[in-house]
This record gives sequence, C-alpha cells and structure tokens, in this order.
Amino acid sequence: MRLLRRFIGNKRAAAIVEFALVVPLFVVLVMGVITFSRAYTRLNALHSTLREGARALAADQYADSLSHQTTARIRMASFSSAFGFPIDTSQVSIVFVPPYAEVTVSVTNYPLFAGLGTLGNMQALTVTRAVVFRHEWAP
Repeated sequence: MRLLRRFIGNKRAAAIVEFALVVPLFVVLVMGVITFSRAYTRLNALHSTLREGARALAADQYADSLSHQTTARIRMASFSSAFGFPIDTSQVSIVFVPPYAEVTVSVTNYPLFAGLGTLGNMQALTVTRAVVFRHEWAP
C-alpha cells in the first residue's frame, strides 16, 4: 500500500504517463502536416508543368502537329522533374482548337498522393486540372 501511495503521489510518474498519451497524437499530427504539404507542393508542380506545356505550345506556330505536341510533353516531363515530382505525361491531354485559337493542356484524375506515404486511404484522391492559353500564331 505504501508503494502504491508513493507512485500515485509522484509527479514524475504522472508526467511520464501524460507524455506517453500525448506523443502519439503529436506524431500523427506532424506526419499529417508533412504529407499534406508535400501533396500541395505536388499540386503546384502539376499546375506549373501544365502551364509550361501550354505556354510552349501557344508560342509554337505548329501547335496542332503531333511532333510538336510530343516535344511539349518532353519539355513538361523535364520541367516537372526540376520540382522533384516528375509527372506522367501520358495522362496529359493536349487540345488545339483552331477556330478559337486556344491551346488547352489538361490532366484528369491525376493521383495526388501517389508515392507519398500517407495515413489512411488517401492514395485514391485524384485531381483534375486544365490550363488554357491563347495561340500566339492565330490569324
């Protein structure tokens, strides 16, 4: 009984128990913040890559040719690699509308958390983004 009273009245033991209860929650919170900030960085890299591809095609006189679109995809892949999150350019669609003289570069259902160690089933979250630029060589 004496040992039990000593343990209950010990403030150091109470601090250890509180620490053991709080640390797992704190670690989960910090890992969540890190994961979401990496996903947001990946989203910015995706949008910047699409914008770079649309800008390159908008400034190209022959944006409707397949070889120039392939060159734009290669440029987008190298541009996204500079961010550290290379995107899969096979999922990118390029639409050139001659009457309206617009170049649209878009991606649909792109996995945002792919490759990021996340909590729960966040690998299934996808985003859709599109960038439209006016074609500079339009009549």
